[in-house]
Amino acid sequence: MSAGPAHPLVSLDEYLNSSYRPDVEYVDGVLVERGSPTVLHSLLQQILSEYFRRLEREYNFETFIELRTQIIEGARYRIPDVLLAARPIPASRIMTAAPDVAIEVLSPDDRMPDIIQRYRDFTRVGVQTIVQMDPENHVAHRFESGSLIETRFTHLTLRSGATVPFDSEAIFDQLRAEYEEATRA
Repeated sequence: MSAGPAHPLVSLDEYLNSSYRPDVEYVDGVLVERGSPTVLHSLLQQILSEYFRRLEREYNFETFIELRTQIIEGARYRIPDVLLAARPIPASRIMTAAPDVAIEVLSPDDRMPDIIQRYRDFTRVGVQTIVQMDPENHVAHRFESGSLIETRFTHLTLRSGATVPFDSEAIFDQLRAEYEEATRA
């Protein structure tokens, strides 16, 4: 999510038909680097993916990790860390419909102005719930009305009205336990 060095203007066709390692976002013709994941970032992303995948059938949604998501057709594409999208999803290489939920996992080099702009972009396309999770400090926020509000989540609500259980504190507890186990000598 870090702005990083600006790259020269790139055509949308080139962006959508190219692979970048790591992947980059496309903002008004400029390739924008994302924050560098850490061990905690990666572990949390994996925990979230596994958690939501177990609930997909029951609540009729799909879980995606780092999927290019159209914000403004032809101009702006973001890559949420985790997104939940109601079924059926569009038949496309990228997400062209507004996801129900976007979850961002903070990286130490993320800059707040860049993060807020990303969340405004998600809001612009109709993402109903934007969750920010900080794996270093074990705190979650929701983005609402242009502000980050510290929140202990107990559930996430999908457009369908389905209430998906989501205990952010339990997720952070699992992150702590898995990190301790992985780093134990």
